[in-house]
Amino acid sequence: MLAKLQFIFLAVPLCVSAQAWLFPKGEGTVAFSYQNLFVRDHVYSNGEAVDVGHILSHALTIDLDYSLTDRLALRVTLPYIAAKYDGTKPHQLPFDNGRYNSGFQDVTVDLRYNLVRRKAMLTPFFRAVIPSHSYEYFGHSAVGRDLHEYHIGTNFGRRLDPILPRAYFQGRYSYAFVERILGIRPNHSNAEFQLGYFLTPRFSLLALGQWMHTYDGVELLNGVFHAGLPDDQWHHHDQIGKATLLDLGGGAVWAVNRSLQLFASVGRSIEGTNGHLHAAVITVGVGRTFGGKSEARNDFSRLDEPEPRKAFVCACARSN
Repeated sequence: MLAKLQFIFLAVPLCVSAQAWLFPKGEGTVAFSYQNLFVRDHVYSNGEAVDVGHILSHALTIDLDYSLTDRLALRVTLPYIAAKYDGTKPHQLPFDNGRYNSGFQDVTVDLRYNLVRRKAMLTPFFRAVIPSHSYEYFGHSAVGRDLHEYHIGTNFGRRLDPILPRAYFQGRYSYAFVERILGIRPNHSNAEFQLGYFLTPRFSLLALGQWMHTYDGVELLNGVFHAGLPDDQWHHHDQIGKATLLDLGGGAVWAVNRSLQLFASVGRSIEGTNGHLHAAVITVGVGRTFGGKSEARNDFSRLDEPEPRKAFVCACARSN
């Protein structure tokens, strides 16, 4: 019944994938991931969480990140979503009938430029989020919000040496300009962080977090017909809800060999308003580096200098 939080971290959590560090020119990573996302509670304008039915989503995502130059990188992602709703308050039938609805969601194109590359890395970016096609957005089991978004922001990162030479921190902030619906433009701020620690040059542990705040949109009231909205706004409430969300989680990355990495993460929502709380977001995947010289790309003999760019993990909530 409430606003759908799109794949925003995007569609934004836990989604920082070593964005501050770039591969050398001509090198990159292609990753395939599976995500299981479970929503148990809807949350209203006052932060009250209410169980009005459950949403289970599965997402298969391809993620390509490639360095056009030593300072300029291009990243493209596309998820395929299958989602279903089990409950007594469907948005519309037969759409929310307990069966899976599936389809491609939004294409995300991300262009990053490494501005500063000293101990602290600073990498501004521009991102476009474009629906892959015109899909149904009014429904608990919709695959997304069917909205165009344009993000401007920056990635930043730093190794934590000399205090913790095997640790690093990186984060990202962006402001999203969202297309206008019914005179409302639900622009939002997004922030993410990743704290990583290399137990060995091949294995790292991660702490992950993401936050989103929407500046303009409708407030959803608990216990009121159509959440207190008129009919025209109710049909678009998943798109124009004034949603906030805080997700936290953890993960791990294992470099199997010089070009193959496995990653996994688990997260959940801590608080939110006007949307859905993620009871569990579980992500597993595999990534493969390509291009360039493998010995330069993955030199595991340098135990004192693990590379944060190898410890990538993307656990963004891909739907709902």
